[in-house]
Amino acid sequence: MDEQFLTVDEVATRLRVSRWSVGRYISSGALKAIKAPGPNGAVRIPLSSYAAFINDHTVTAEERTR
Repeated sequence: MDEQFLTVDEVATRLRVSRWSVGRYISSGALKAIKAPGPNGAVRIPLSSYAAFINDHTVTAEERTR
């Protein structure tokens, strides 16, 4: 099965953060991304990386009450 990819703007919209925040997540390694070759290569985030980011940063009700 082929990997699906999201744009930085799509991830920003889904997370309700700015595209600059998405860039910081990528820079810190919290969110994996690839850049297309060339000087104007577009950055794409694999859907599996987005799902892992959500899983790693989701707080359950039990964790919230600690």
